[in-house]
Amino acid sequence: MGENQDSTYWQRPVLTYLSREQKERIHQASLKILEKTGMEFNSPEAIEILSGSGARVIRGNRVQIPPSMVELALAKAPKRVVLSDRTGRKTLFLEGNHVYYGPGSETPFTSDPYTGARRSCLKEDVVRAARVVDYLPNMDFVMSFALATDVPQRSEDIHHFEAMVLNTTKPIFFTSWDLDGIQGINDICSTVAGSGKAFRANPFICHYIEPISPLKHPKESIDKLLFSVDHRIPVMYVPAPSAGGTAPVTLAGGFALSNAEVLSGLVLAQLRRKGAPFVYGGGPNALDPRSAVFSYGAPETLISRIVRTELAHFYGLPAFSTGGCTDAKTIDQQAAFEAGNSLMLSSLAGSDLVHDVGYIESGFTSSLELLTICDEIVGTVKRVLRSFGVSEEELALDVIEAVGPGGNFLSVDHTLNHFKKEIWISQMLDRQDYQGWQTEGGKTLKDKAGEKVRWILENHKPVSLPDSVQKQVRQIVKGVDEKRGKAAS
Repeated sequence: MGENQDSTYWQRPVLTYLSREQKERIHQASLKILEKTGMEFNSPEAIEILSGSGARVIRGNRVQIPPSMVELALAKAPKRVVLSDRTGRKTLFLEGNHVYYGPGSETPFTSDPYTGARRSCLKEDVVRAARVVDYLPNMDFVMSFALATDVPQRSEDIHHFEAMVLNTTKPIFFTSWDLDGIQGINDICSTVAGSGKAFRANPFICHYIEPISPLKHPKESIDKLLFSVDHRIPVMYVPAPSAGGTAPVTLAGGFALSNAEVLSGLVLAQLRRKGAPFVYGGGPNALDPRSAVFSYGAPETLISRIVRTELAHFYGLPAFSTGGCTDAKTIDQQAAFEAGNSLMLSSLAGSDLVHDVGYIESGFTSSLELLTICDEIVGTVKRVLRSFGVSEEELALDVIEAVGPGGNFLSVDHTLNHFKKEIWISQMLDRQDYQGWQTEGGKTLKDKAGEKVRWILENHKPVSLPDSVQKQVRQIVKGVDEKRGKAAS
């Protein structure tokens, strides 16, 4: 690179864990699992699609997939997935070095932002999460963050989506219970976008779907995958095996298994429609041997976050990972350590999407306070990832010459012109001396986060959809409620 070009040169820090040979060995192991052991597909439609393209059906629903079908699917899958926001503006570019952040999905409990009590979640908690994410500058997408217990259980998914789409313009990552749920959500999105064609041109949602480890694709997951592919809705296929429980206890064995599960979903998606947008997710997570609880803070889970990203990028696919979450039961030293550590490691690994931000109690409880604290942590992480340039202006040789020995740089124009870009300024982390901290109330970070959450909920007004659109959305939700009610009776 020439001297006059280095103003554009910078190196993003990247964390890697596996060699190319190790990744290739995991890949080959997954291919052997798919070809020899096979996967169970509990769907006649999926079996017909697979067998018609060269897979072998054995023992009922078990399907053996040859390596050639996997390689063909990898060649068909897009290396770039783009999501818009609710207004149609392209916002998330899942490719290259971009890293985006957001909360997790359904938790049965939440830490009430006004009382601090741990309680069961309500639909209003989904509304609150969407509004807080809508406000926070470093949160890029929303998930429900709560499992509403005050709506019909059979229709929680459609109520969650309604709460999100009415209370944020940011992209929505969602779950659905079955085909009725995703059909209703697709109808809502077409209504919001103005038409199905407009929605397909600029999708603002991504569908989170899970197989069942080990090696099973339930009918509901397959139905949702095929519907999403048919309607050009981007999908994340996310197995969640536990090491020593639903996967081998060794990380290598766990990844051979989970990688096979992801690849089999990819094969089905690409056979259904070439170029279907597909995000790689999942990997083995640590099962604490004393409590049998999935551990967010275990070092093995940290390793898994890095490796799943490496495998995704090995295939040229966007990666879905986790961060900003903790096994702690409240916002304490453990919570801060685990949330910050996981955010930094997932980001350095280059995970395209980092979710579960704000989870406490191993994902059983959501905390808007931790979510808000993590927004500050992500600000720090983004500054680290940005690195710095080495242009003539940034090297500042003329400024150093002008100031000379013993001078200072406080009053020079160069400092005024660059300090806002060069020095990240926190909105909540305290950097005063002790007296200044006491003068302002001696507040802890948890205190400040609680105050900020309550301020957002009481003052921030997300951009509203037109009344007529809101009415149509609620009619769709009501229709899904009634349809499921009749089916259950």
